[in-house]
Amino acid sequence: MGGDFGPRVVVAALITSLRKHDGASALVFGDRQMLAAELSTCTDSSILHRIDIRHCDSVICDEDKPSSVLRHKQDSSMGLAVKAVADGEAQACISAGNTGALMALGLVRLKTLPGISRPAICTTYPTSLGRSYMLDLGANLDCSPQQLHQFALLGSLTAQALEGIPEPTVRLVNVGEEATKGGESMAQTAALLRADPLLNYKGYVEGDGIFEGSTDVVVCDGFTGNVALKTSEGLATMINGMFKALLASSWIARIGAVFMRSLLMGLKSRLDPAFYNGAYLLGLNGVVVKSHGGASEKAFGHALDVALEAAKHNLPGVLSPILQGRMDNEIKEDL
Repeated sequence: MGGDFGPRVVVAALITSLRKHDGASALVFGDRQMLAAELSTCTDSSILHRIDIRHCDSVICDEDKPSSVLRHKQDSSMGLAVKAVADGEAQACISAGNTGALMALGLVRLKTLPGISRPAICTTYPTSLGRSYMLDLGANLDCSPQQLHQFALLGSLTAQALEGIPEPTVRLVNVGEEATKGGESMAQTAALLRADPLLNYKGYVEGDGIFEGSTDVVVCDGFTGNVALKTSEGLATMINGMFKALLASSWIARIGAVFMRSLLMGLKSRLDPAFYNGAYLLGLNGVVVKSHGGASEKAFGHALDVALEAAKHNLPGVLSPILQGRMDNEIKEDL
């Protein structure tokens, strides 16, 4: 029920996703009448049999504060969707609704993985060499060195689990690559990352190096990450608009585009923000994926793919014993 478009986009994207993924089924939480109206456009009984509508009278609004949601709206569509993951009834939850509420409900219902104090918002983004993971993207605006260290571990282990990278490279966003740059907090974070045997830490990276593809995981606080994410999305949208304007400017440009269609379409898909929609609330003891509130059907469909991929790999189940083992070793060393 969340996001700018509600059931219209969610249901259409879900139907398309279930056609692609034969083994998947869905619990859909929200207003039964509205959801049924959107599902009425689907005539494929094999799809409809894999969708279970769960009616909810309560819906979380964008202006609802997380504290208020926890007190009054745990029976909302979002709250019950997260509860389904906590109860083992679902393997993943996805929402385009209120991010703060989703994070709060995830913390209460699912808790965090061993040794993780706060979850981080994590997604992939395109680089000149492929794609990289970046976190945090807005869940924690002000982070301690210890929290950034935890984010680095989460990002590295996720890249290992989902991408099959044996030793993912990790870099820390800073105002310069030199070891002397940044404040005391940055130096403390770098020291923690450098000393961790589970991390393949390669030093600092500046903003202009994020998209070079020189690292598999980029770590930063939520304020920096959110600004970088929104800036990159805005840039991609601007480039797309400029390209369309260029094609409309002359017949010569349009003829040239015909001959370069396959190359241009490939570039467009790589830069399309919709292709990178869907961010993990990484660090929760369950798969929770956040979609952009303004996501199109295509974009929400990609977020569904992100959730399915994490569920298939049982991402929290893979990360949990590694993090628990790390905690146990630290306790032994202290003793």
